[in-house]
Amino acid sequence: MEHIAAIMLLVGCSHGDLACEEVPASQSAFETMEECSDALPVSLRGVAGAGNRVLHGRCASVDPAWAEEDIRIDWRVIPGEGLEIDIRQSDPPAAGIVVAAMR
Repeated sequence: MEHIAAIMLLVGCSHGDLACEEVPASQSAFETMEECSDALPVSLRGVAGAGNRVLHGRCASVDPAWAEEDIRIDWRVIPGEGLEIDIRQSDPPAAGIVVAAMR
């Protein structure tokens, strides 16, 4: 099993960064931060269907010891500064608590 040391996040926003959403990247997990950084410009150019959106992209380090299901990724676009990513280990639910997500 490969370890993940970095992730790539792409976000497309309306002009003025008023409405933003994640954009799928061809690859989002990398074994090194260098691999992610090298792939970022290509991924930004290759995003299909960007339309009139402004694209933001960033690589962020992930502790390789964390399992994918144990991390929480939050992001926001700050006008004039770009994409900010916060990755942290999520707390497991308390005993007896059932966690569900609606899609």
